[in-house]
Amino acid sequence: MSDTVLIFPGGLPESQRIRDEARASGYRVLGASALSYDPAASSYDAWEHLPYVHNEQFAYRLTQVLSDHQISTIYSPHEVTSSVLAELLPKIAPNVRLIAPNPLLRTEEVYRKVLAKAQLATDSQWFGLTGGARRPAPLVRAGYIRLIDTIPGMTDLDKIDALFEAMRHAVEGDIVEIGSWWGRSAALLTLLSQYYSIGSVLCIDPWKSDRLDQGVKVLDDASARMDTEHAFNIFQMNLAPLSKGDLNYCRATSEAAAVEYGAGFRVANETFGKTTYTGSISVLHIDGNHSLEQVSTDARLWCPLVKPGGWIIFDDYVWAFGDGPMRVGDAYLEQNGHQIDLSFVMGTALFIKLAP
Repeated sequence: MSDTVLIFPGGLPESQRIRDEARASGYRVLGASALSYDPAASSYDAWEHLPYVHNEQFAYRLTQVLSDHQISTIYSPHEVTSSVLAELLPKIAPNVRLIAPNPLLRTEEVYRKVLAKAQLATDSQWFGLTGGARRPAPLVRAGYIRLIDTIPGMTDLDKIDALFEAMRHAVEGDIVEIGSWWGRSAALLTLLSQYYSIGSVLCIDPWKSDRLDQGVKVLDDASARMDTEHAFNIFQMNLAPLSKGDLNYCRATSEAAAVEYGAGFRVANETFGKTTYTGSISVLHIDGNHSLEQVSTDARLWCPLVKPGGWIIFDDYVWAFGDGPMRVGDAYLEQNGHQIDLSFVMGTALFIKLAP
């Protein structure tokens, strides 16, 4: 068998995603469709017409195509087509592999797992937290989790759980995130801020390559390959659907943004429109450059702006590549213990709640 993959029907969005992945893995990709004309045909290495799967000629024609192109693998994102192939291939081409059969059932299972995770949230106390606003209903919580899972990033489920709890115990005020990249954590902060009517979200990130070096060679080498301009575009695409005039960005270093930020601070741009901030922070999420020098600067400039009862979150407090966030977080705890109501580590982040 040759390394040729047949994708049928070839015009669906998921088909084209698999086509690109197969090509990247070195496969030749044959597309097929039951349509007499399919605009996707020109985007494949070769193209064939196949009858609809309920047509009595389908098995015969498929056998011809498999033989003519020496097909080793078939993929179909269409549930009916995939089911027919799963039953038919062992009879006509037992050596041809069907990738991920029954895609609809697999999609349903993804949603079941997300809902099961959301239902694990209970009314038990979290690290001594009492009271607070109501938790979102399981289906709402599951919807938030599913949505942010469409955005790549390092915010894991433990940290997501902690953010759900922190935000329902948050005071009114601005939510400020230092370091947003593609917007995964910013999306959750925005959704929860809207749910609890906390305040407007400000994402601060320069999205510039000269600000990515963290003093760790393997990280800095990887950062040098990143397209920061495209990362900025991805952030805007991910967050734009969530904006209701209460979300915006400041494309600047945290030092430069700190000079501008204050009561009445206003941001306006084409993607998110106009947003005005109070200058008083309810939740501060420090997740920018993790070098000791930069985390220290971020904490020095922004932590004093967090209001009583607010939250400070040092992301990557537990970090495999260094201890900058941990050293700064520990120093803050030691120096400001009299102002702190609660602190805990969840996932890899340090959560600090200031006293009211």
